[in-house]
Amino acid sequence: MALGIALFLIWVVLLLRFPRVMLPISGAVAALALLLAAALGLRHWYTGNLIDHLHTSVAFQPDDCAFGKPLRVLIENRSDRTATQIRWQLTATQPDYNTNLVDIGITDATYQTEQALPPGQQWQGCYRVPPLRSGAHAADLEYRLDRLDADFQD
Repeated sequence: MALGIALFLIWVVLLLRFPRVMLPISGAVAALALLLAAALGLRHWYTGNLIDHLHTSVAFQPDDCAFGKPLRVLIENRSDRTATQIRWQLTATQPDYNTNLVDIGITDATYQTEQALPPGQQWQGCYRVPPLRSGAHAADLEYRLDRLDADFQD
């Protein structure tokens, strides 16, 4: 913070002292900063569109999964690029409510898969139920994947 303030003050002093030199330089720096911001914004938008093509579902299905891992997660890649390192956060809510019942004090319920998911393919895995707040029963809750994120291969 102090370094930023010092640089700003130096820039102001130089701008006031040498306006003919500093105005064109300042304009060039501002144009480069805007160009960089536009490129980063475009990349963020493009990655967001690709993540929107990852369709997910999670359900409490103890019969379909190994003992002790009753949550079945299904991810389908409907984009045109291979998804890698898919990450998500699990939330558990009562039907018709939106309060997350995962005990965040113990775990943040963040999961990931290292497996690459090619376009048009599905991936599924089974996970343990994260620690829940007292009084919550895992079988009675609705689960969903939030904060879905992934890297995409070129």
